[in-house]
Amino acid sequence: MDLSQMVTAHRYPASLGQVMRSFARQPDCQTCGASAIRHGLLLGGLSLPTSTLEAVLAIRENQGTSPEALRGCLTMLGLEAKEIRKPKRKTTAAFLAGLADELAQGAFLVPCIMRAEHWVVMGAYKDGAAGVVDSFFDGKRKRACDLTHGLGFFRLGAADLDALDWAHHVTLVRPGAWAKQYRAWLPARTALLRFDGTPARRQPTMTQLLRQGVHQYLDDSDYSYRHLRLHLPGSRVRMRMDDPGREPVAVESLGDVLVMRRLGTVLNARPSAPEVVLRTMALRATQLAG
Repeated sequence: MDLSQMVTAHRYPASLGQVMRSFARQPDCQTCGASAIRHGLLLGGLSLPTSTLEAVLAIRENQGTSPEALRGCLTMLGLEAKEIRKPKRKTTAAFLAGLADELAQGAFLVPCIMRAEHWVVMGAYKDGAAGVVDSFFDGKRKRACDLTHGLGFFRLGAADLDALDWAHHVTLVRPGAWAKQYRAWLPARTALLRFDGTPARRQPTMTQLLRQGVHQYLDDSDYSYRHLRLHLPGSRVRMRMDDPGREPVAVESLGDVLVMRRLGTVLNARPSAPEVVLRTMALRATQLAG
């Protein structure tokens, strides 16, 4: 199945700011695989809603993302995915140094850290340090009762990676059909990874907050919410979901335009028509209603 036509390609450098702001924390504890794929796409200036990836990966049915499902999804998106193994006798530094040229040409790695429990993205290896994007852990100290997750950009040495028990199900992802697109975005790789000290955007945008709410409450069958109501100047917009978890809703931003569409036909590779299209400047407040 070819799903590459569902991917939105952004031009460099005109869309650099938009792509940098598109990195986001994963919606819930099961969606690290979808977020890792999405962040790998963003390294090449490509975007696809997390909820689309969740549907393709069948995360709800499988309670997460298996290595086979992850590689299959990457292949359907037009990328080349190959599982690689670090030899036990080879150090992490030597292993990654051998992949540095691949990363410098547009490839990225998707390893499963913490005893193969959590997917992350590694987009660069330079001067003995790896640039890693984590959609759950942000590196901040939290109280024991604080279970909230965040978004982390890390510059990690070999010892740091080994402490994370990182070398499980490591997938090398090459640009494949998107080779030209990834080459165009190579000058932005270190900035996208915040590898050179570029500060990450701390405050989420309204689009990101809305995407989080839609995914958490309309797509997740564990919640009883059935519709999302937007309060706009002079009017109200409501989107209803009769079967949460099986009828995911995608929220994506195209410039200053926000688009919401249902993804019931995503597995049949049929594009779904936008149901809500509005300018993000019109958003003042959102309310989740049961």
